[in-house]
Amino acid sequence: MKFKIFLLSLVFCSSSLLGFSHDYYFGFAEMSYNETNKTLETTVILSEHDFENILLKAQKIKKSLEYLEKDSLTIKIVEQEILKNFSVSDAKDSIPFRFESIGFQVMSTGLIQIYLVAHHVEPFSALNIKFACLMEQFPDQQNKMTFIKKRKKFTAVFLPNRPSSILKID
Repeated sequence: MKFKIFLLSLVFCSSSLLGFSHDYYFGFAEMSYNETNKTLETTVILSEHDFENILLKAQKIKKSLEYLEKDSLTIKIVEQEILKNFSVSDAKDSIPFRFESIGFQVMSTGLIQIYLVAHHVEPFSALNIKFACLMEQFPDQQNKMTFIKKRKKFTAVFLPNRPSSILKID
């Protein structure tokens, strides 16, 4: 009898938790400059179901990203959505680098990793970065960018009231 009550309580608690959304909203990006190829290589990491819900509500996809083919059309849809709220330029001239998605991966942890690359990027000393992904939909969203250069890390934090930042690379 006690086991049945315990099991019933467990089911009730578990099902009630499913009705609540998560209390935190974080996005991360990691970027590095490939001096040999003159490319900026970036991985953007977001909550997969939050990102996916944006695409579903806009009717850009009809089912979960996890089950879609990672063909050029799906990659382009993901690219277009991410680039609405993610941009990087040399802080000197403010001309945005043209990023293109080279793919994405849905992780078992509930995250999506989106891989971006910008070609023909000349060396720079500072970057003007906009990282406002998911901020329109979630007012508590916070994003963090880490730039890695020769084992040094440079970090910027992005909030809804400050979605852009200049990151100085020493």
